[in-house]
Amino acid sequence: MKRKILTASIIATIILFALPSKSTAQNTAESYIDINTTVEREVTPNELYLMITINENDYKCKKTLEEMQAAMIGALKANRIDVSECLTLNYMGSEIGYKALSKNIKTRTEATYMLKLHDAATMQNVIASLEERQISDIELVRTRYTAEKELKAEMSIEAMKQAKAEAETLAGAIGQTAGKAITISYWMNSNQSQPRMYKARAQNVSDEAIIENSAGAPVISIGKTAYRFTVNVRFELK
Repeated sequence: MKRKILTASIIATIILFALPSKSTAQNTAESYIDINTTVEREVTPNELYLMITINENDYKCKKTLEEMQAAMIGALKANRIDVSECLTLNYMGSEIGYKALSKNIKTRTEATYMLKLHDAATMQNVIASLEERQISDIELVRTRYTAEKELKAEMSIEAMKQAKAEAETLAGAIGQTAGKAITISYWMNSNQSQPRMYKARAQNVSDEAIIENSAGAPVISIGKTAYRFTVNVRFELK
């Protein structure tokens, strides 16, 4: 009977030493600090996409699609636009209609083009040149910032540096130091303004959104894209 009691006592002692004390567990759980940092940037898109539509019906069949296309290309070349690289054909279609109670045939040929530009001043000059040639069905359909990958890298470095500095400040306040990063999580999002039809925007634009081009004429500025890069870092406390 005494032997059984002794064995039970030894097992209980081993379990007691194997389990961490409440104080030790608490210290382990409090040996890190979580930092959440956000970096924001606003950039101007450097790719602007104009959709240009030419419809023979708009000219009462007095001008052909080929003639208007030649006029459009002339306007682009006058503004030093590389047509072969910046202009693409998105759609071309044709239909034949008949007037009521008549056998007169009426053709309607239409084409839609996509033009890539790089700044607001060039965009406005191109639109003015196209309108001079009676091409006015133009819409700004998309904008893009091409250096987004490089911007993300810059913002991630800045966010990590800010997180480290904040961790060191907070840790120093309690007589400790921030050590290595234990975990890192991050995400990035952008708030890009949706482009509207050029003419509608030109009529409603505020004075703050207008800049002057080299010729002194007002130019409609392009809405900036806002980027937010957020990083969450857990630092070890020493």
